[in-house]
Amino acid sequence: MSDPIGSPPLGLTVADRLDLHELAARYGNVIDARDWTRLSTVFSVDATFEVSGFGSSDVRLTGLETITAMLAASSSHPVAHHVTNVETIVDGETVRLFFKVLGPGRSGRVGSADYTDIVRRDADGWRIVSHLATRRRPR
Repeated sequence: MSDPIGSPPLGLTVADRLDLHELAARYGNVIDARDWTRLSTVFSVDATFEVSGFGSSDVRLTGLETITAMLAASSSHPVAHHVTNVETIVDGETVRLFFKVLGPGRSGRVGSADYTDIVRRDADGWRIVSHLATRRRPR
């Protein structure tokens, strides 16, 4: 039996885990399709979005509208987000979603990032409430 919506996640069901893998995949598919209207199926309205190590300055945004506007205006997205190594961890009342993304750029070079998200289930399903993308670099 799954936890009722809104209750603390004491454990995740198999259905929850599948939904969370779908959420990670949907993130990449929505960004790759530049389908900004579907970002509400990925992020909560009060989400934070943070990127680190991708350019000259780090970014931290709050709110779905602000996140959508930034992503829509950016021309630096990879050609594709290949999502891998999805892991879900329950820590008390917090559910964390970790995954890696490989992304070929327009030049053909491939980069990698770690995505560290806090997720929450609401009436519409699982959504990212805190997103941190960190570029992976050789040591």
